[in-house]
Amino acid sequence: MRVFPHGNIVNFEASVREMTGPGLDRLLKNVISDHAPVVAGLLDMDQQAVFVFGQAKQIRVDEQEDRVEVITQSEDGEENAISRTISDLVISHEVYFDIEDASTVVRYPVFYVTFNKEGEASGEETLFLAPRDKVSQPLECVVEFWNQSGEVGRDVDFPAEGCRVVPDFKNVLQTEKEK
Repeated sequence: MRVFPHGNIVNFEASVREMTGPGLDRLLKNVISDHAPVVAGLLDMDQQAVFVFGQAKQIRVDEQEDRVEVITQSEDGEENAISRTISDLVISHEVYFDIEDASTVVRYPVFYVTFNKEGEASGEETLFLAPRDKVSQPLECVVEFWNQSGEVGRDVDFPAEGCRVVPDFKNVLQTEKEK
C-alpha cells in the first residue's frame, strides 16, 4: 500500500498526515456526496491554467489498477473522465478558509490531488474538487487557496514500509525495563 503526505490547512493552520489510496478514495467520495454539486478540474501552474471539466459525479481510487479517476458531467450533459496514475501521485491536500462572500462568512473547502505530469521529466498538475454553489466565485478560491497552501507537506516523506521496530527491539525494551 502506497503512503503519501496529505496536507490539512484550516485558516493558515497546517498539519500533515499519512494518506493511502483507500483513505483518499473515502475522503473524495465523501466530498462529492457531502458538498454536491462539486466542480472538478485541473490546475497547471506551469501553464498558469485552470481547466474545468464540470460537475464531479463519481470518483475511484484503485491501487490495484494504479488509477485515480473522476467522472464529470459538463453543463451540456457530456461525461468526461479525468484519469491519472497513483504512481504519479505526489501529495494531497484539503484546505478550508473562512471567507467573506456576499456579506457573510463562509467556511469554504477545496480538495487537491497533485500528480507528476505523465510523460514529462518535470512539472505537476493538480486535480481539484470544490463545492460549486457555496460561494459566488469558486474558481477564484481554488486558485488562491492553492497559492496559499500548495507547498504544505512537501517536506514530509513517509517510509514506504510503514510501521516498523528496530531489529534489536526486545533488547532495547529489556534494557529500559531494567533501568
